[in-house]
Amino acid sequence: MTSSNRYARSQELLLRAQALIPGGVHRAGRPLLDPAASPLFFDRGLGAHVWDVDGHEYIDLSMAAGPFLLGYARPEVDAAAFAQSARASLLSMNHPLHATFVEAVVARFPGAAMGAFFRTGSEAAAAALRIARRATGRRVVARCGYPGWDDGCAPAAPSVPDTLAAPVVTFRAEDPATLAALFAQHPHEIAAVIVAPETVVPTDDETFHRLRALTHAHGAVFVMDEAKTAFRTPPGSVQRRVGVVPDLTCVSKALGNGWPVAAVVGTRAVMECAAHLDGSESHHGDTAAMAGAITTLDLIEREGAAEHAFRLGERLIEGMNQLARNHELPAVAYGEPLPPMPFFRFTHPDGAVNARVAATFYGHAYEHCVLMHPRHLWFMSLAHTDDDIDRVLDVCDDAMARVRAEHPDARGR
Repeated sequence: MTSSNRYARSQELLLRAQALIPGGVHRAGRPLLDPAASPLFFDRGLGAHVWDVDGHEYIDLSMAAGPFLLGYARPEVDAAAFAQSARASLLSMNHPLHATFVEAVVARFPGAAMGAFFRTGSEAAAAALRIARRATGRRVVARCGYPGWDDGCAPAAPSVPDTLAAPVVTFRAEDPATLAALFAQHPHEIAAVIVAPETVVPTDDETFHRLRALTHAHGAVFVMDEAKTAFRTPPGSVQRRVGVVPDLTCVSKALGNGWPVAAVVGTRAVMECAAHLDGSESHHGDTAAMAGAITTLDLIEREGAAEHAFRLGERLIEGMNQLARNHELPAVAYGEPLPPMPFFRFTHPDGAVNARVAATFYGHAYEHCVLMHPRHLWFMSLAHTDDDIDRVLDVCDDAMARVRAEHPDARGR
């Protein structure tokens, strides 16, 4: 079992934070397992490694939920952002770097002619839907995936007013017939169809083309939310991989390699509807993050970051599936939807057994300094190495052996 003292400093900080922060943590920082059995507070990161406040160094497969495609603290990116900060990164009006940044992003998405800049992926998705509503004069949005936490993107929930939740309907991207049914239920009402590409499994060219054609046939705007997939999917995005051109694209995460920046890019006809649109925020014009993003984009292409992440993801997925077979455990590793975003889950039909097995497996991984999220997809980066993957697989091999020893009922059927 995990030593109760291994994460002592993390547990102390959690108690302090719970008195100050609702829940004690931000949403992406929720405990991986029981706080006594997993690290919770981290001190620093470099490359593909992080150090917790208790002094343990980990190979990190989560990479802060995706922003660090080049790895933590990439010197060239941070130097560009720091240099821009020294000139005052936020000024009273506009800055030439705003146009330079949009040019750099637009150039990487076929069909895109204009763009607008934001700070987070949630903001970008909310803005894209507002643009689509203005472009069409309609209000309803059909969504598949998670386009952020803004009320205008979310379906019914206790925290979302009914008047905002009602115009958001959901469909299954892998089954375009479910979208057709929504158009039938809401004739001439749907402004936008927003799809997170990671929800289309497998990544099938025809499915994306059918969704786009169906959207346009009903006069709606087709939005691809590539917050997770852009720049880490060879040859640069899912839309380029499958050969589909959306009306609007949302990007963030890998765009800034840790610097908070996002964008919506799209066709001129739709993007021009964003002129004078109410969506101002004091920090949208921050040029430090844009300077970091421009350098990030250059490095991603120059160093083949997406191709590297794809190859290592394939290695990890293949290796973990082989280990599961070797140990006769009901489990599967796969890409969500592609190898640069891998995940691993146990598939025992008994949910209680699954939970116990997962706790043992992931707890062992943390004890041996491999950081993998048990509930959220992972992210490969340029900073990960083949030696890292070898080490991860060795730890997972031992973790599965431990599962077999401690949970005889976990064996595959």
